[in-house]
Amino acid sequence: MAKKAEDNSTHQFDFSPPSKIFARAFIAPFKFYFAPQFYGIDELDVSKPAMYVSNHTILGVFDGYPFAIELYLQKGIILRALADSNHWLIPGWRDLIQKKLGVVEASRKNCETLMKRGDSLVVFPGGTREICKKKGEEYVLKWSDRRGFVRMAMEHGYDIIPVAAVGAEETYTVVRDANDILKSPFGKFLKMIGVAEKYFKNGELMPPVVRGIGDSIIPRPAKLYFSFGKRVSTARYKAKFEDTATQDLMKKKVEQALLNEFEKLFSIRDNDTDRSKWRRLFNRKKS
Repeated sequence: MAKKAEDNSTHQFDFSPPSKIFARAFIAPFKFYFAPQFYGIDELDVSKPAMYVSNHTILGVFDGYPFAIELYLQKGIILRALADSNHWLIPGWRDLIQKKLGVVEASRKNCETLMKRGDSLVVFPGGTREICKKKGEEYVLKWSDRRGFVRMAMEHGYDIIPVAAVGAEETYTVVRDANDILKSPFGKFLKMIGVAEKYFKNGELMPPVVRGIGDSIIPRPAKLYFSFGKRVSTARYKAKFEDTATQDLMKKKVEQALLNEFEKLFSIRDNDTDRSKWRRLFNRKKS
């Protein structure tokens, strides 16, 4: 499937962004509900393309597109997202994210093509593992040994811009995580027939059961915060892009930069007293 997609994917790269009028209308309900705050965007240097690296939040539904749209509205920059090949297995959804959002199937070849075009990219090194949060894993970076993103950035001389997303972890409460599910009769059945290992990597890729407002899956209207960090240059390491030790060095540098942005946002959030009555009411977590 991945090979076939690469061989016939040239149409993926041709993308006409929506008008800013449409983008503002599309994001308006989201802004009302979550009141997203953006930091560091005014100082952001967009004179050359970059790889924007961010953290996935629970279920991955409230992290990437808010800051990508804001970046487009304020700076005119289009971020091309690299998405897991599983998205291309879903009819309708595949066309939506590709034609309307400019998403490209994740592969080294496709990433290289975007970089040769001079496009800016947004990547989430944690991938599905970071989406499938377990209890107590709020804002945990689950990048393990994933170094592909820094390898590509170094090879093509792309700077990396860390973008921290804080707040979305509070929109939902994890009721049952992968550990709970796999201990249940249903989970034991999945393990017995091999499904837990084959499709869910024994829980690493298993979405949690969540609740938002009350017992519903309607997300709580927690305020969201995004922070754009300073560019992390890869230029000096271009000749060593295949060296795993250098890749690890760059990966750790980006991780630390993102963690530093987390701390800034945690402080801002903790001191933010701008909470309307309805927001305080619906953000109460059920005990």
